[in-house]
Amino acid sequence: MHFTHPIDHNKFVLITKSAEMKAYIQNSSREAFFEIFWLMKSTGVDDKGNFLPESSVYLIPPLRSTTLHFSGGGTGLIAFRREYLEEDDKEYALDVFNLFQMQAENLWLPLSTSTSSMLGHVVRLMEYEYTHQKGTYLALKALLKVFLLHLIRIHQNAFLDQSLDQKRIYEIKKLLDRYFNKERKVHFYAEKVGLSPKRLNQILLKNIKKTMTQLVHDRLVLEAKRKIVSSDLTIKEIAYTLNFTDHSYFGRFFKKQTGLSPQAYKASEARENRINKVDNIEPTKGIEATKENFE
Repeated sequence: MHFTHPIDHNKFVLITKSAEMKAYIQNSSREAFFEIFWLMKSTGVDDKGNFLPESSVYLIPPLRSTTLHFSGGGTGLIAFRREYLEEDDKEYALDVFNLFQMQAENLWLPLSTSTSSMLGHVVRLMEYEYTHQKGTYLALKALLKVFLLHLIRIHQNAFLDQSLDQKRIYEIKKLLDRYFNKERKVHFYAEKVGLSPKRLNQILLKNIKKTMTQLVHDRLVLEAKRKIVSSDLTIKEIAYTLNFTDHSYFGRFFKKQTGLSPQAYKASEARENRINKVDNIEPTKGIEATKENFE
């Protein structure tokens, strides 16, 4: 029996495994895709140093090469080519283009617990269709549209629906991106948002289960990892660029946060990249996603 509308894995990608994610990120063919990175139980940083917090999505449009580094498990990817939009109405396509901010900076959207759960159900249906031997392009396209429409709604209503605490956390995220390299004291960030250090930590612990100090440390570690992997700087030079006056202290700080010394982390990443690097790979083939990653 001839099966119609098969899924073309060169036009749609679903990834949840870290090794496959790294292979995809390193591949030049990804520039043809609209990309949605979902940080479920992880954090990240892009090549401009922007911090990507847990429970958020990060959207990258086609032809905008962006290097990403993730820390922790639980990062997913949905990537699709423009063909998944062309047959739909123009208003929807325009909303998607606005969502991906084709002429501006890449978009970061925070997700509430309930939104993450709801989108997780949609992704699990995508996963089933994507991995099923008789999965169809039409069903996958419909599920993608549901997912995108929810993101469009979140984007359009972001500031209307946010609580005061959520707005403060969003402001803290922006402040952290700007000042983390120089300002590491809780009172600096508390003062910027008009709160006492104690109240700021209460809000952060209630909403994202981390203190301000933990957020600063996470941001420093992510930036350190990015520089260790992506730059030619020595460990000593990286320590100084991150305003550690003593590179030995930086090494102890990094090991306390990650379990590895900077040198060991660099060696580990180099080994993994050698294993995962395949010339002219089609990263969309043979990808298996696990249901647990989206729960």
